[in-house]
Amino acid sequence: MKWRKNGDAIAPTDVIGEEVGKKKNEHQTVDLEDVVSLDSDEEPKFVYEPSNAEKFINYLLCRGDLAKRELSVKPVTLLGLFRFAERRDHIILLIGILLSFLSGVAQPGLGVIAGGMTNTLIVYNVTSPQFLDSALLNVYLFGGIGVIVLIINFIQYMCFQNVCIRIVTKLREEYIKSILRQNAGWFDKNHSGTLTTKLHDNMERIHEGIGDKLGVLIRGIVMFGTGIVISLFYEWRLALMMMGIGPLCCICMSLMSRSMSSYTSKELADVGKAGSIAEESLMGVRTVQAFNGQEEMVERYTAELGKGKSYAVKKGLWGGFFGGIFLLILFTYFGGGIFYGGQLLRWKIIENPGDVFIVVFSMLIGAYFLGLISPHLMVLLNARVAAATIYEVIDRVPEIDAYSSEGQKIDKIVGRVVFENVHFRYPTRKKAKVLNGLNLTIEPGTSVALVGHSGCGKSTSVGLLTRLYEQEDGKVMIDGHEVRNLNIDWLRKVVGIVQQEPILFSGTIHNNLLIGNPNATRDDMIRVCKMANAHEFILKMPKGYDTVIGDGGVQLSGGQKQRVAIARTLIRDPKVLLLDEATSALDAQSESVVQSALNNASKGRTTIMIAHRLSTIREADKIVFFESGVIVESGTHDELVALGGRYAALVKAQQFKEADEVDEDVEEDITARIEKQMPSRQVSYHGSCVSLASADLEIGYASAFNSFNLKQAQDDIENEDFAEEVQRVMEEDGVITSGYYDIFKNAEGNYWYLSMGTVFAIMRGSELALLAIMFGYVFEAFEKPDAEMARELVIIFILYGCLGLYVFITQVLSSTLFTIVAENLGLKFRVQSFKNLLYQDASFFDNPAHAPGKLITRLATDAPNVKAVVDTRMLQVIYSMTSITINLVTGYACCWQIAVVGTVMIALFALLMISMAYKIARVNLKQIKRDEAGKIAIEIVENVKTIQLLTSTEHFLNEYTTALELQHKSEMKKAYIQALNNAISQTFMYFAMFVCYGVGTPLMYNGIVDPNGAFRAINSMMMGSVAVMHSSHNFPEFVKAKTAAGMLFKLIYRKPKTGDVMKGNQLDIRGNILFESVKFSYPQRPLHPVMTDLHFTARNGQTVALVGPSGTGKSTCIAMLERFYDVSGGALRIDGQDIKTLSLHHLRTQMALVGQEPRLFAGTIKENVCFGLKDVPIEKVNQALELANASRFLANLPSGIDTEVGEKGSQLSGGQKQRIAIARALVRDPKILLLDEATSALDSESERAVQEALDRAREGRTCITIAHRLSSIQNSDLIVYIDQGKVQEAGNHNHLMSLRGKYYDLIKKQDLTS
Repeated sequence: MKWRKNGDAIAPTDVIGEEVGKKKNEHQTVDLEDVVSLDSDEEPKFVYEPSNAEKFINYLLCRGDLAKRELSVKPVTLLGLFRFAERRDHIILLIGILLSFLSGVAQPGLGVIAGGMTNTLIVYNVTSPQFLDSALLNVYLFGGIGVIVLIINFIQYMCFQNVCIRIVTKLREEYIKSILRQNAGWFDKNHSGTLTTKLHDNMERIHEGIGDKLGVLIRGIVMFGTGIVISLFYEWRLALMMMGIGPLCCICMSLMSRSMSSYTSKELADVGKAGSIAEESLMGVRTVQAFNGQEEMVERYTAELGKGKSYAVKKGLWGGFFGGIFLLILFTYFGGGIFYGGQLLRWKIIENPGDVFIVVFSMLIGAYFLGLISPHLMVLLNARVAAATIYEVIDRVPEIDAYSSEGQKIDKIVGRVVFENVHFRYPTRKKAKVLNGLNLTIEPGTSVALVGHSGCGKSTSVGLLTRLYEQEDGKVMIDGHEVRNLNIDWLRKVVGIVQQEPILFSGTIHNNLLIGNPNATRDDMIRVCKMANAHEFILKMPKGYDTVIGDGGVQLSGGQKQRVAIARTLIRDPKVLLLDEATSALDAQSESVVQSALNNASKGRTTIMIAHRLSTIREADKIVFFESGVIVESGTHDELVALGGRYAALVKAQQFKEADEVDEDVEEDITARIEKQMPSRQVSYHGSCVSLASADLEIGYASAFNSFNLKQAQDDIENEDFAEEVQRVMEEDGVITSGYYDIFKNAEGNYWYLSMGTVFAIMRGSELALLAIMFGYVFEAFEKPDAEMARELVIIFILYGCLGLYVFITQVLSSTLFTIVAENLGLKFRVQSFKNLLYQDASFFDNPAHAPGKLITRLATDAPNVKAVVDTRMLQVIYSMTSITINLVTGYACCWQIAVVGTVMIALFALLMISMAYKIARVNLKQIKRDEAGKIAIEIVENVKTIQLLTSTEHFLNEYTTALELQHKSEMKKAYIQALNNAISQTFMYFAMFVCYGVGTPLMYNGIVDPNGAFRAINSMMMGSVAVMHSSHNFPEFVKAKTAAGMLFKLIYRKPKTGDVMKGNQLDIRGNILFESVKFSYPQRPLHPVMTDLHFTARNGQTVALVGPSGTGKSTCIAMLERFYDVSGGALRIDGQDIKTLSLHHLRTQMALVGQEPRLFAGTIKENVCFGLKDVPIEKVNQALELANASRFLANLPSGIDTEVGEKGSQLSGGQKQRIAIARALVRDPKILLLDEATSALDSESERAVQEALDRAREGRTCITIAHRLSSIQNSDLIVYIDQGKVQEAGNHNHLMSLRGKYYDLIKKQDLTS
């Protein structure tokens, strides 16, 4: 969308926008300095107020809150909800609306027939032929109309559901289609979490709005209208008297809806905050555990849930209050209607007593359903707002359109890239200019490396070349053609990119490579995988290229993922190759091989490289140094080093020190010391390492493996046994053993509320039975003489008023008490499960079934689902069970013959409802498990930029569409069951009356039973049926609750393999570490040992660096010291004590971890530094920040250490986050410091600052460090080279360099002077 300057505001140039801009209540507030030409993601914000007509309806329904509510989008019209409906859908929809009208008319018709039947019973002698004829006619009407209404309701429900499912499916497809076309600037403002929430929540709201809710709305209005017409037709005086019930019920339910929605929104806001805490805790669970931050996170989580709980209790109280008022109004009006109708009957204005029942019943049924309209109107409004937000995305066509077919396609591309006076700033940071007049020419077939500190514009340049963004000014050209004029699909096919964070998609390695090139053969794949050093590790995987690698390639290590991503780019055969930190996740060995492959791949192509490890770019034809968005130095590696400028300073920072001549005595001393640390069987191997310069490495390997053949066989058996044990544990983990009993067993502290609530619920449940009994009194009163009837009716009127009051009191009390129990238990179970999750060992989280996303979902859904057993849903069941019991007793007391038939009918109805509820629950569970469409949608939204750069939008859209088709079929199957369920529950009363009166009529005619007793028994059966109907929709909730309880208590009861963190010896450690013949396999890969016989020592105060290829167990060593895992064999000792015998909590207070990706949590810098600690003096915090080299950047922050870091530390740069993480480690004054790739993600400038901090931090404590940038560990006291699960070489830098072995080879690969 283009924008033009208009006075002080910025207005869109399209006509629609101008019209919108004229509206008084829709103001734009765009402040973008002097920028006139904006990227199309700069769209003004509007505020919409409801129209006068909508305000009038809202005020009429007592929803002043909705009348004053301001919305960010204008809700679509009711017809607008059906914008994506096809001709067929319109026809089905019209049929559905027509049938809703018929259904609405038929429901009050039940009252007419029931009134006619009552009339027959009162007017005629039950033994007369007239009674038999009239009664049987009504019985046939019950049956006949029941069948017709059943069919109408079934078809009507299916019509709405069919249209709804088709439209929502189409909307989902269009939404994802639109997401796939949007530009990068738009995604910077619309985060993936928000977009997926829109997809799920908004679609759900639309589904509710245009599904059966619309049918219910139409039926409700028609029922009320029909009720009025019928009432006026039979007796207008009584109808006018009853007319007030409609508005009163409507007002009552509107006020209830208003208070409920207000408290719900407040509750959800707090629950959402708690959810954020849970999410960041579980996503960073290792950080939480390493710093003993479990209790702090649990406290934060509990505090937010506690706020939400108070609103939920208030919601329960007001829900009970207004629900009670609603019933009080109904009963009072019913009593008043009977009383006034009786007077009219006495005054001979009404001739037949049945007419009184017809008028009163018709008005009651109409008023009841009218009362339900307000919540449904709210649902409809939500659907209209949700549709508006979805349509906004669907209708948005960006300037950088991934679907655009316009633009040039160069026939023969050479690959000359030119940046000419390029200016750029990101749409989300308009005040910070990233590129400030960039000029750079890259000749065809040459390689250019871009270096400089973070944020200087290196990656931005790459983004402009691939047209993820567009420059503000200047030109970006390929072969003299501006990229803006080129076809975007063609451009992204000829420009291949490998990004710093490799993104793979769920599926097999084969399928991931096909995404790069859909026409690739297996031979092509093997060729590029060999180039990317990926072929060997792929062959070692269970199914080779057909191995499923999980969501995001979770089954692969970082280095493996990076190599597959490189292969995927190479298979596209791009003419321009962009490498943005393409080897940052690799170890030195892999990096060297992959770099060599990339150098080969670069031949004949124009290559632009970005790297912080300067060893990877020294061979580049040209190196350019970026600063403040311009180039300040340019030349070859040698030229720039000779220049002695900024680049030379970076080189110096990453330079290795000269290897000194190693004195033989020193060497012997080191060798002796290492041999002491190694078991005898490793000494001979180490001895061969010392003289490696004159020995053949391969022979050494061969002899080593031959001597270990027998041991290898034993290890294989052990591994298989271990694998079986792991499989057994995982299977047990999936078995659900807990249920309803566990919910109540864990409800201590709530038993008083529960028992009192149950007493009041039983009292409240007697309401329908009391209604049936009192209805019998009404029947008897109408048979009495006029004077006596008048007295009886006054008493009946008072009794109905008292019943309403009784119901009101018991409803409020029972509802409030059960809500308190539900919220207490919901909070308790949520906190217990969350707390226990934070104490689980790492193998628990390695299980794909326990991925953080799934656990977060379970926390969010399981506890609320469990509440069904103790909240208002259980309350409804208690009401119903009480009612059914009393009604059955009354029925049998009055007429056992009818009661027997009624019992069978109620049992059949209940059985039918429960079986369908179970079936619907099972279908829902299957849908959740097989939600392929949901998984694909999340994958698309999370990785849309990568998909666009791979020109795979069509592939992913087709995948999503296929998954949607399967979902559509599943939804339609469910709709049939739901339609049948709905139709039966809506019409059961017809059939119950048909059977009960069908049996009762001959019995009364033949004088077998008393008419009064029969009438009461029939009414009792009716009320029993109503009770089943009221509670039947809760049965799926109870099924869900049992499953949820099983899963929830599985989490609560689960014991971590590492045991209780508080148990064990609480030693003040000195910091001596011994890995003693350690064996280890990850539980998810038990047959692939990571450590086979690992043995080394770190002495108090020493810095020990672990080096070696990826996947050889370096990070696993750190994980074992933190006891995320325990050893499978051998022992890990601290100060001579087996680590398993020490208190894990106490041990972690003396140990600190700084990882590769620093995990910060929402809160201030101070809170993050003091994470897991209590009452830390400010002096100590400042000292830690000073040591961590963080004081300088903190001084530039307005709020200093009270600055909010944002979610996951998003408000800080990588270097800043890393320094805060170091301060967090140092404030503990740990005896052991663990550094796992602590500087790998940083640019050279940040790395230097962080490395200085780390060097200070190591002083006086044992430090275990891992680094792929070997320049950062060359000063270590001991360097241990680990490969194949064992120590291959050990010594200091000089000693290992003199060996000229594996470490020496690694150094040479990264040495900038070689």
